[in-house]
Amino acid sequence: MNLIEIQRDSLLGHIGLLTSATLNVGRPLVHLKGVTVDNKPTIAIGIGALLLLVNLGLAVTGFVDGLIEGVVEEQVTESMDEQADFDAYWEDEDGNASYPSNWSVSTGERVYFAYSITDETALSSDDPSQAFEKMGPFIYEVTTTREVLEFNETAGTVTYSEYDSFEWCENCMWTDEDGTEVASVSGDTEITNVNILWNTQRIAGLATGITYGETFAKAGFANAMMENELQNKAPSIWAAGDIAESVSSASAQIQAAMNVSAEVADSMAPAAVLDGAYDGWLAQSGASDASPDFSVAAQSIMFDAADPSTGICIALTCDIGPMLIAGMGEPSEATTATRAALLGYSSADAATLTHIDWAVYALAGAEFLEHGGGADLTTVDDLRQRLDEVSGVDIASPEVLDYLMFGIDPETGLGAGLLTTVDFNGIPLDGVALFLLGAQADSFGTMISYNIGLVQLLSLSNWAGAWIGMLGTPAEFPMILVGGSGTINAQLWWETSFGGVEPIAGGYLLIGLNRAEFEGSIDISIEKTREILYTSDYALTGDFASVFMYNELAGTTMPMNEDQSDFETGGEVVPWDDAFVAAAYDISESEAAALRSWVRDFMFEQVIGALLGFQYGGSAYTTQPVSNWLYGWRDPIVADVVYGDISNMNVGWVSLETNETYFGSDSVSTGDFSVYVMSTGGDTIGQSVSQGYINSDGDGLCDFKMDAGGNAEYNVECEANETYGLTEHLPWRAPHNEEATYGLLSDHVGNANTVVAGAIGGKSAPLVNDASSPFRLNAVGYAIAESTVVGDVTFKGIEMVEHHLALDPAEHQIQAKLIGSRTYVDVLPGALPVYFSADITMRVEKVSGVVMYGDVLAAFHYDLRGPGSMNPDFSEGSIDTHPVFEIRSFSELDDETAASFRGSVSDNMGPMGWTNFGGDAGAPLSYLTYVIALLYVTAIGLIAYGGREMLNEGALPNADEAE
Repeated sequence: MNLIEIQRDSLLGHIGLLTSATLNVGRPLVHLKGVTVDNKPTIAIGIGALLLLVNLGLAVTGFVDGLIEGVVEEQVTESMDEQADFDAYWEDEDGNASYPSNWSVSTGERVYFAYSITDETALSSDDPSQAFEKMGPFIYEVTTTREVLEFNETAGTVTYSEYDSFEWCENCMWTDEDGTEVASVSGDTEITNVNILWNTQRIAGLATGITYGETFAKAGFANAMMENELQNKAPSIWAAGDIAESVSSASAQIQAAMNVSAEVADSMAPAAVLDGAYDGWLAQSGASDASPDFSVAAQSIMFDAADPSTGICIALTCDIGPMLIAGMGEPSEATTATRAALLGYSSADAATLTHIDWAVYALAGAEFLEHGGGADLTTVDDLRQRLDEVSGVDIASPEVLDYLMFGIDPETGLGAGLLTTVDFNGIPLDGVALFLLGAQADSFGTMISYNIGLVQLLSLSNWAGAWIGMLGTPAEFPMILVGGSGTINAQLWWETSFGGVEPIAGGYLLIGLNRAEFEGSIDISIEKTREILYTSDYALTGDFASVFMYNELAGTTMPMNEDQSDFETGGEVVPWDDAFVAAAYDISESEAAALRSWVRDFMFEQVIGALLGFQYGGSAYTTQPVSNWLYGWRDPIVADVVYGDISNMNVGWVSLETNETYFGSDSVSTGDFSVYVMSTGGDTIGQSVSQGYINSDGDGLCDFKMDAGGNAEYNVECEANETYGLTEHLPWRAPHNEEATYGLLSDHVGNANTVVAGAIGGKSAPLVNDASSPFRLNAVGYAIAESTVVGDVTFKGIEMVEHHLALDPAEHQIQAKLIGSRTYVDVLPGALPVYFSADITMRVEKVSGVVMYGDVLAAFHYDLRGPGSMNPDFSEGSIDTHPVFEIRSFSELDDETAASFRGSVSDNMGPMGWTNFGGDAGAPLSYLTYVIALLYVTAIGLIAYGGREMLNEGALPNADEAE
């Protein structure tokens, strides 16, 4: 056996490495096997060269590197192969649990930049970017707390819960691109930006808003009715009383003068009063005396006449008699005929009919005017008496009465008086509605605001509430007073006016279908109005209102089943147009166009926002400290509309980031903690397996559970600390959420990449199986990114592979994650049009697969074009979107750790790695390097010896011979 064979068997052969370097060295030596001992200089040189090249071969072929890689791999594996590796506390030298481990409790920094709106008008300009000012850095310390729930050695997984706690860092610094250190800006800095809840609140509140809009429309009716009662009915009642008193007085005079019975006198008195009225008119008019006979119709005129359509008394001694007769106006051919028919004197001959009518009109009109009928209520001196007459409420203080009737709320500028109407963002807002809503919500506060007592409040509420239809039996307005028939209350008035002519004053409602370009073109029946608003499957005061708005914004229907009676995943999607709406409601296409405009352009764009502003102070923009923006603020609309309890300070909280508790709350939990399952071995070590939740917030409910069929059931009772919802997908992209949106979620987001299993990042360990191959990254729960290999780099003396990951905002619409309604609202076009982008550079150490460098720029872009807009242009120069928040994150191994790693790993690898003599790695690597060093010394010595001997023997040519 020659030396090559011995050497290969003893070293190279042991690890099975056959390299070209080793084999090439052997070829010339094979031809030396016939030499004698006299050839020992040549043999010495050959052996020396062999030993030297064997050493080089050891390095080049990776024996030492392989040994190191094996040790590193073993250490990585051992770092996760038992539950003790994940213990919450490390032990001290005495074996006592002393302080939290870096894994169970870790702290890092997160840097935010915010774009604050400083000029709202610029948002609608040719350059909306001028509306924003970039502010920051806002630096927060993030403390992550983990707890092991299960360590499954057989499955090779660890399951743990995790939550984050954020705290603004006063002394932290951020180094910008120029290398300049910038101090952390206060978390109390106020930022103005788009109210991210605004569109969803308007959409979710559409049905409620339509109902409220109806209430405010009815308030206009109630306002007119109460004004009519104060202006006309109270004087009419007083006039009727005076006329009745005149009849009684005439009866007494007849009894005294004619000595007749009271019964006879009473029968004669009405005609006598009318005779007197006629004489008075005759004297003033200068007309010829027609000597009309009032005896036939006097009883009817004074006491018995009634509205033929309702039976309501309209005689001159009845409450509405004088106002009706006076309101009909002076006698004319048409008016006289109508009045005569109503009061019962139409049988009079033509010569006297007009004179009778003049007498009736003169009597009613004179008395009505004498008591201030039709007077300007702001100038009358008997408003107190008028109010008492029609409502039973006596307000003694002129100041209190004036505010009650005509006041403006000094804080809001809205109408406070029962007769006050204020234009609120193009919508007539009547004080009567605000009074009643206030009385319902806070009766004591209303009493204080108006300086009235409880009895007065209740009586006023009953009076006004009856007219608006909110309390008790709805008050009825006799339509005979405006030349109609029957009676009308607030509800019937609304149903009539919504799709037709306003029945009392004529014209069209500002908040009905006959608005804008549709004015005067729509005439739908009351029955059809009821179907549209209340009774059909598509009723707009029910759940379908939001569906209607989805269809308007999308331009198509949601996926429908075969008979279009319900929605289903994979169902038919058809255009949402006038023809479809006309067929759905059985109306004409022009009426459908008016209805669509009423919902979209009026209710959604104008009314709902105005109502939310009026009732809750909501608006399209919000100003608050950046800490509130990020970690929690309370929205009263959410508290009231979603939870139904605006006074409960534990509900209504929202945030952009998930802190342990909502910032500014009294430790209100942000919800159940997240649960992660991570691989602890094999090629997937450190990679995610699945994610879910744990019932940790103390409410006794799991947010959802999956049944045997894979369907989600929501708010299910469950045990404390019970895990649920584990999925291999991003939780917000999980199949049950896709199903909840009828299969529209992935298309809306812009990608189908949902699987977290096998990804690093997120909450898994930053370990890559093969540093030179692309890997998948969970980008903080928003998206899954795949890396592009950039190439080898040396960082802090360590060989690494650089990767680049980019997330295109056009493919990452994150509305569904932010809203999280688990309904079609999550995919409603433009409801919360936020897009996520990321630009990430990561460097992976080649041996361990550990990510040792990360530089992240993540941004949230808002589509400025408004609801319904999709697929914005993100190209340079586009004004479709603008960033609202940025997150900067940078992490690298520190210099001390880098030096330690080099000493233990990097410096011991490569052709000359032996010169480190094991560095920090210690035995057995140090022993091997000593052997390698000895071989180097021996090899060099043999080569030197052989060369010298050959020179002495003349075996080597001298310089002259060489020439």
